Amino acid sequence: MARVRIADVAAAAGVSPTTASHALTGRRPVSAATLANVRKAVADLNYRANAVARSLRTQRTLAVALIVPDITNPFYPMVARGVQDTISDAGYQLIICSTDADLARELRALRDMVSRAVDGMIVSLFRASDDDLADVAASGIPFVMLGPMEGPNLGDRVMGDDRVSVSEATRKLLNSGRKCIAFVGAAQGVGPGDSRLAGYEDAMLAAGVALDPNLILRSDYSRAGARAATAQLVGREPPVDAIICANDLTAIGVMDALKIAGLSVPSDVAVIGFDDIESAALVSPALTTVDNRAYDKGVVCGRILLQRMSGEITGAFRHIVVPSHFVVRESA
Repeated sequence: MARVRIADVAAAAGVSPTTASHALTGRRPVSAATLANVRKAVADLNYRANAVARSLRTQRTLAVALIVPDITNPFYPMVARGVQDTISDAGYQLIICSTDADLARELRALRDMVSRAVDGMIVSLFRASDDDLADVAASGIPFVMLGPMEGPNLGDRVMGDDRVSVSEATRKLLNSGRKCIAFVGAAQGVGPGDSRLAGYEDAMLAAGVALDPNLILRSDYSRAGARAATAQLVGREPPVDAIICANDLTAIGVMDALKIAGLSVPSDVAVIGFDDIESAALVSPALTTVDNRAYDKGVVCGRILLQRMSGEITGAFRHIVVPSHFVVRESA
């Protein structure tokens, strides 16, 4: 069966192809009667717009890229949902690129999305730096950076108050009488781990507690990695009585290791995570954590990007902080 064209819709509606196009895109006003005729013709003929032809004509792909380090980490699907819910009503589709926090994959994803001429990007980079976004900036594609990154001011940025939030969580542990508090995070320079570690250090130093490098463990953001790292803390003297974790998957892995070692959470060791993913409330004991407001961050990123793509906002880039909040459950 031959593909139905806009000319066929126009003929069935009794209007010119240009008028039919205006009725479907809303670029120019048409009468209510004309709009009704065109919509009826579309329904009768089962017309579907040719996205490739439309992008060639309008120089827009109606595609937005979301580049994240690990789509299996429950934080990022919630970000994606927030972005999708925000951009879909404007006619945009979301392309998700998961890079495994690998530098080569991050750079390839950036290059690929530029070559595909997406209309905008939202990027969460764990290995690449802001400098690596220079080619994206030069392409003219609007983009929003998600998370704390250092470097030149190349685009809008949406971030949490990670350092403040972890400092508050650590201070709560100190005030509750915990004395030997460890931090389990990611390798230096990878994602938001450094800012969260800085919050832990701020609180410890403010309380007059000397930092012990043996209580700061480098892992990754996975459950298995944290389980292996935590084994280094078991059996040390003085015993660790609390652990702050860089994210919830890390915290769940920490609790796995403590259980294997025969230690009870929170009576022997209190544990605090970060993100408040869905499973944080489902594990036993339920995880005390910091709500990183993943969905809200996705919504804010989507809104800023829509405003940039439409030209509603221009000029100086904006840095927006989405505050986190502490969620008390059973683990601390």
